[in-house]
Amino acid sequence: MSYYACNLHAIPDGSDSPSRLALFARRLGYFGIVICNHYGLDNAFYPEASKNIEKMDVAWGIEVVSADIKALKNQISSTRGRVDFLSVHGGTEGVNRAACEDPKVDMLAHPDSRGQSLSIAAVRAAFQNEVAIGFDLRPMIQLRGSQRSKWFTVFRRNLELARKFDLKMILTTDARSHLDLRAPREMIALAKVAGMEENEAIEALIYPQKIIDLNRKRWAAPGVELL
Repeated sequence: MSYYACNLHAIPDGSDSPSRLALFARRLGYFGIVICNHYGLDNAFYPEASKNIEKMDVAWGIEVVSADIKALKNQISSTRGRVDFLSVHGGTEGVNRAACEDPKVDMLAHPDSRGQSLSIAAVRAAFQNEVAIGFDLRPMIQLRGSQRSKWFTVFRRNLELARKFDLKMILTTDARSHLDLRAPREMIALAKVAGMEENEAIEALIYPQKIIDLNRKRWAAPGVELL
C-alpha cells in the first residue's frame, strides 16, 4: 500500500529536519510524506536533501494559517502553484467555510480545533469543491479524561457528515517530530477506535498520493494537461 504521512511539520515549525522525518517514516512503512510547514519552503531546513532519500516520496506543501478571510484567500492563491499539497488550518466557521469553498485547497486541517464540529454549509462546499477533510489523531493520543471524550464526540460527528456527503478523508497526527509519527497499522488501529471503518482508514492514508500526483501535472487550462 502507498501510505502517506500527511501534514508533517519540519524545522522551523517542528524540531526535526525533513530528512529525519522522511527516514523515520520510511522505517515505519510509509511510501511518502507530505511536509506542510506554515510558510511552505520559506526558511525550510535543506528541503532538497530530503528528496534524495531512496524509496521515499517527499512532497512539499503548505498549511495556510490566517484568521482573516481575505488574507487567507490571498495566501491560497499566491502559493497554490508552488506546492504539491495545500491545506488550510481551520477551526472557526468562517475559516472552515472559506477553505471548503475554494477548489484550490486540497485539505481542511484541524476543522474541530475549537471544539466544534463542521457545519452543513462547510460540508456541502467541501463536496462541491472536492476538498478533503483532515482527521487529526493527535488529540486522541495526547488528551485525557473529559477533554478526550469531547474530542471523540466531535470527531464522530465530523465522520458522520463526511460519510453522508461522501467526502474524502485524510488521517494525520500533525507530527512536529519523528516521535509524533505512528506506523500505518497503528494509525488504522487508532482510527478504528475513534469510529472509522478499516477500509476508510486505509483510504485516508492512501488518498494524499492521488492529490499529489494530480497537482504535479502541468495544466495549460482546466482539463488540459501539458505532456
